[in-house]
Amino acid sequence: MVVEELKRRISALQRGDVSARQRSASARVEGAQPVAPTSPSCATLADHFPEGAVRSTDRGELFVCEAALNRIYSGTSKLLPRYLSAFDRARRTAGGEPHAHFLRSLAAAEPHSAAFIDTETAGLHGRPLFLVGMMQYRGGELVLTQYFARTYAEEAGLLAQLAGLLPDLNLLITFNGKAFDWPFVRDRMTYHRVQCEPSFAHLDLLHPSRRRWRSELPNCKLQTLERYLSGRWRSGDIPSDQIPQRYHDFVRGQDARVIAPIFHHNRLDLIAMMQLLIALVEAEP
Repeated sequence: MVVEELKRRISALQRGDVSARQRSASARVEGAQPVAPTSPSCATLADHFPEGAVRSTDRGELFVCEAALNRIYSGTSKLLPRYLSAFDRARRTAGGEPHAHFLRSLAAAEPHSAAFIDTETAGLHGRPLFLVGMMQYRGGELVLTQYFARTYAEEAGLLAQLAGLLPDLNLLITFNGKAFDWPFVRDRMTYHRVQCEPSFAHLDLLHPSRRRWRSELPNCKLQTLERYLSGRWRSGDIPSDQIPQRYHDFVRGQDARVIAPIFHHNRLDLIAMMQLLIALVEAEP
């Protein structure tokens, strides 16, 4: 039934039969919406992210913004039970064919020891890593945490914070993370001499998504999968190619209005990744 519903959505979208409501819909993520400057004075991070705070590590400070997902995303109550049931379903179907081999890592993990991670960088390899978003099941709820370097110098503190978290995970879930996110994190840790020896399994959602839907979709970019599988079209999202310059502008001026759209983008990516994982698991026979 899940497969038939996905086929129906794909067919409708390919015909252009999408309502104006669907086209304009976007995940409701509060506190990180793009904000147009309304005065010459700078807006602080605390103005936009009251749930955030400065945190210290042995390598310096960073800004950490943490909130229960149900406070920033209106669909959490429906998302959470489906996410938890995905682990049970993975255990029942992990040995199946032809696509279920990607479920083995999920079947071997527990929800509290798995985490979705998405990174934002100031360019390609060799440039700073300035934002890491992490979403986990913790304390009976989904928690979304963003680790942010307010200056180039705070990258070391961000990486030290991340290095302290990764050993507790037994499953890292990313989208294109094997080719980009994790090698980037590892290279920046090497550059800053931050020690980290995690032993987690790594589930990159890009590869099973391509195997499952490449013959049905125009491409398998995350936002394309998000549109076709959930019927949600993002509104007001910042283009990825603008993110590096936005960060450089923030470092110079420290105006939170400049960086808030990137936090918003990062949150939407994490939510889309969880929805994609659920869709992959539920599409299995």
